[in-house]
Amino acid sequence: MTRFLGSITFIVLTFILTSACSKREELLVEEIEKYREGEINLALDDSTSLDFLRTSYLGKGDKEYLYHHNEFKKNIQVYDLERGLIDHEISYPHIEPLGIKMVQGITVVSADSIFLFPSLFIRGSLLINNQGEIISRYLPPKTPKREESIVNHSSFGSMPTLLLNRELRFIQLPLFEISNPANINDKFRFEVTYSIDSNSTSEIPESAFPEFYHNKIWAGHDIQLSRTINKKNQIIYSWKYLDSLTVVADGQSKSVYAKSDYITKEAVPFSMIPSSDQKTKYVIENTKYYGIYYDEFRDVYYRTVQLPGKYDINEIPKEMDALRDFSVIVLDSTFNKINEVRFPGGIYNIYRAFVGKRGFYLPKNNIMNPDLKEDILSIDIFDFTAHE
Repeated sequence: MTRFLGSITFIVLTFILTSACSKREELLVEEIEKYREGEINLALDDSTSLDFLRTSYLGKGDKEYLYHHNEFKKNIQVYDLERGLIDHEISYPHIEPLGIKMVQGITVVSADSIFLFPSLFIRGSLLINNQGEIISRYLPPKTPKREESIVNHSSFGSMPTLLLNRELRFIQLPLFEISNPANINDKFRFEVTYSIDSNSTSEIPESAFPEFYHNKIWAGHDIQLSRTINKKNQIIYSWKYLDSLTVVADGQSKSVYAKSDYITKEAVPFSMIPSSDQKTKYVIENTKYYGIYYDEFRDVYYRTVQLPGKYDINEIPKEMDALRDFSVIVLDSTFNKINEVRFPGGIYNIYRAFVGKRGFYLPKNNIMNPDLKEDILSIDIFDFTAHE
């Protein structure tokens, strides 16, 4: 009898918790619907992955395009965001030594200025036109040591490669042992620039680890940064565990406060080198900032925040991460906080967000989205300034 009552109690509690979670998600969806401006559905062919890892947005007149690197087809698919169809495809040189065998990222400046970057190196980057013809191939001088020539750049997501004053600005990730706290200092620079005119590279001092991170042990995924550029050519850096943003212009930097309402405590580093499971648990359960994006059409900024998830050692880390709620902080042109909107997990892919003419674009290719379709990429568009 006791065992029976215990089973009934468990079922009732499970029902209550499930109902409460469903109600909470309904309320979140109802809240974000106020800002939802529209939806885009991109038609995908059999050779196009739903992941859409390497993309670049281009607004041209009244038209909007999303350039997508298709690794399988070795081309750039140009999607018309209004029609949801491929406008055209650009085959790029992919046979070495003149082509790029493995493309790490793309940056589209105009319809006839498309940068392609090889994995691990700046050397060999290409500028192609709309027909895939090479306009320029960039070959900075080789250094005596191979490791000094490597730039482990990301060039996608919230860490795109930018073009400013004829300089390409890359975000590189560490290749050294990050579990050693002695390596976490102000010597490593996350941002490397390549000057097209002088054919030389340099590092940006302001992109070094902030003092908060120094001589401590962190999970590898959490020692990255995001940055964007505004119409004044200011560079804005966002670190995962810092409430403030760093704004750099003409060699001068300042900090501006941009804290999430959902961060209630300071991140605590590991006291000793963690196991793989400990690192995964830390990454999933901690609130952190992910990306910073500038909206040139509204002169505002979006700062995305990953909220705590539920860790289970028996579950797949990627799926646990996909179920996490997140929020979007909206800042005005002088970094005053306008709003912070919370989104339910398991629907949107926070790692594929981008900005366009209609607002903040959030793809729904979350691996845990129950409505996921292999032949359609759905993107919701949000205008967080609509009610201002």
